[in-house]
Amino acid sequence: MSTPQRTDLEASLQELECHFTWDFKKDEIKDLDNISEKLLDRVKFFHSRYHSTYFNILAFISHLEGQNETALEFLRKAEHVLRDEKPFLEKHLLVTYGNYAWVYYHIGNLSEVNTYLGKVEDICRSIPRSSRYSANLPIVYGEKAWTLLKLGARYYPSSKESFQKALHGDPDNLSLNSGYAVVLYRLEGFRRRKVKTESSEAVKQLRKVLRLEPNNSEAMVFLALKLQWYRKEESRKLVENALRVSPDVPQVTRYVAKYFRAEGDIDKSLEILKKAVELAPRSSFLHHQIGLCYKQELAKMKINEQQVPLDEKMAKMAECIHYFKKSVEIKPSNLHAKVNLAEAYGENRQMEEAEKIFTDVLEDPFLGISDRQYVLANYALFLLFKKKNEPSAICHFKAAYEIQLRTSSRVQAGKNLNKIANQRLKTNTEDSEAYEIISFVYMQDGLKKKAMEYSLKAKQFSSFNAEDLSALCDEKLNI
Repeated sequence: MSTPQRTDLEASLQELECHFTWDFKKDEIKDLDNISEKLLDRVKFFHSRYHSTYFNILAFISHLEGQNETALEFLRKAEHVLRDEKPFLEKHLLVTYGNYAWVYYHIGNLSEVNTYLGKVEDICRSIPRSSRYSANLPIVYGEKAWTLLKLGARYYPSSKESFQKALHGDPDNLSLNSGYAVVLYRLEGFRRRKVKTESSEAVKQLRKVLRLEPNNSEAMVFLALKLQWYRKEESRKLVENALRVSPDVPQVTRYVAKYFRAEGDIDKSLEILKKAVELAPRSSFLHHQIGLCYKQELAKMKINEQQVPLDEKMAKMAECIHYFKKSVEIKPSNLHAKVNLAEAYGENRQMEEAEKIFTDVLEDPFLGISDRQYVLANYALFLLFKKKNEPSAICHFKAAYEIQLRTSSRVQAGKNLNKIANQRLKTNTEDSEAYEIISFVYMQDGLKKKAMEYSLKAKQFSSFNAEDLSALCDEKLNI
């Protein structure tokens, strides 16, 4: 094929609506292997209506990993599932055919590229207001929305938008409503302040899912977790029903276990989680949840420290570290598991291991700003309480606090800065650094008059000014 013809072919491929034209970049998608394993687990445990979506995503991931023949195998599975649907419509294959065309293009089989472009064109010809190679259909928006949801948190806002477009054209579609509920649940989970039940978009959508599909056990557990602290009786019934409907579905039972852990029933939570991890041994989430159960048990032991034998405490600590470590091994991007592992190392006096985790994470150039704030605040706690390095802890609390995101990490950092300053002033009312810390907090909160008042006090008691302190912190943080 001549260069002009190949250029025309590439232009046609770019008109397709499929995974290859939705602007996903490999270096923005974390843990491709882990995503694949999770999708294969969902194929094993969830309704076949979702399988074609999962197989298309698996095909795209296989391509990203350089396995185009495997990608074709997944596309064949997707096509087979779609053709078995009742009712089956050719337009359901638009995204799958587009993916076929792209994979064959990367393989170099240009004849098959033209075949699948022709199939897409034939389908689009029968759809009003479509272009030659694309059509604005709910099923296309839905495939894009599910893909955005499954490829990571950075895509959740775009996933929500695509689900809304899809539902506008097909408001009672089970798959679309279920996916929309999940992305709303995830997005609300990122907020520091709990969303009130009556104003929660996720609660409203989860209730709609259960009206459309009363036995959707995943929707049951998500709704139970949203209602746990507001409507105890209803949330408990939802959890019990979810366990009755899906006692052997790890993607459901893991959230049931999370529910019981929050209730303080660690034994029940561990029982459910250990059964679930046998069914899904490569689940980072399950290993992390088990680690959190042991962490909670350790916290109880610390309250009654003199009554707990040392060997029992050490055994529990070893279990905690084991499960957090396994969670991180399975999914290296599981940031919360990493931080929990570092904290567990700190509790076990394994300072070098803990320090390495914190510093490695903070050196990651792809670390998001909210994640950076979270890690800085937790690293500061480690420095303060485990390494007894107050100056460095102050610098890291400051770095977390000056990130202007309203999160629990920021609140924690501010409280600790004020606590340190006030404790120092109790022993020395002329402690200039304590006044500088208070000034810093006021300045970050936009209270410039109060900030200036405490800044003047800091200067009054020391020649070591705010600029010097800032430079010292920059040095400690290696900024």
